[in-house]
Amino acid sequence: MAGFTSTPKENKKCSLNTLLVFGLRLMGRGFSAGMKLLCTLNLPYVCKKTFRIHELKLLEAVKYSCEENMKAASKEVQYLKKTTTCGVSVDGTWQRRGHMSLNGCVSVISIDTGKTLDLEVMTQYCKMCEMNIKCDHECSNYKGSSGNMESVGAFRIFERSVMKLELQYSEYYGDGDSKAFLKVKDIYGEDTVTKLECIGHVQKRVGSRLRKLKKKKPKDSVEK
Repeated sequence: MAGFTSTPKENKKCSLNTLLVFGLRLMGRGFSAGMKLLCTLNLPYVCKKTFRIHELKLLEAVKYSCEENMKAASKEVQYLKKTTTCGVSVDGTWQRRGHMSLNGCVSVISIDTGKTLDLEVMTQYCKMCEMNIKCDHECSNYKGSSGNMESVGAFRIFERSVMKLELQYSEYYGDGDSKAFLKVKDIYGEDTVTKLECIGHVQKRVGSRLRKLKKKKPKDSVEK
C-alpha cells in the first residue's frame, strides 16, 4: 500500500509539518514537546532529523524576513525625515531575569515610525561546542557578564548602522543606565550622539520612588 500526504508539499516538505514546527518554536517548545502533544492526540510525528531540517529552513526564512523588514523600515525613516540621521530607542532584554542569563538581545526602534531598525542577539552558550561536535556552526558570540550585554549589543548596532542601513543614530532614547550610551556617544565622531530620557522610564522610576516614600512616611506628613 502506497503512502499519501493529506496536505500539499512545498519544496518536497509537508506544509503541515512546517507549520507544526513553527508553532512549537513560537511557544518556545521543541521536539520533545511536539512528541508529547501528538502522542496524546494519537497522531503520527516526524523524526528528530526531519524536525531539525524544518527548524533550520524556518530559521533561514525568518532571518531573511527580519532583515528585509528592517531595511524597509530604514528606508521609511530616510523618506520621512529627508536625512540619514534619526533618533532611536535602545533597550535590552534577557532570556532570564536577574542579569544571570546566558542569552540576551538588544534592539533599536525608530522614534519616528516605531519600527525596529536593527537588533543584536547574543549568547554565551553553545551546546554543539559543549558536546564536542566537530562541524561548522554558529557559536557563542559574547563573553562577559550578562548585565554588560546591553552595552556591547548597542555598540555593535551603532557601529554598523551606516554601512548596513545608511543611517546615523544621532539621538539615543534609553533608560537611566548610561553604560550603553557611554559606549556609543562618540561612535560617529566626538559627541555625535545625544542622550535623551524616555518618558516611560522616568515615569516608572519616579512612580516607584513615590510609592516607597508613601509607605515609609505617615499619611499626614506626605499630604503636607
